[in-house]
Amino acid sequence: MEVIEILEGAIEGERASKEKYLKLASEATDPETRAILEQLARDEEGHEQTLKKRLAAIRLMQDLGSV
Repeated sequence: MEVIEILEGAIEGERASKEKYLKLASEATDPETRAILEQLARDEEGHEQTLKKRLAAIRLMQDLGSV
């Protein structure tokens, strides 16, 4: 499996986890539980953004290498 495919899969996994935490947070009745789930969703968003930046850098390196 190519590194780009791995990163794309990881990005999708982070996105899915974020959505899961947001859904659970919206259903939570306890404010503390809701806050924890919302923080977990923000963490996943951060992971997703980091992976997207790395993917963009790899794609750029590949594009420059093919010139």
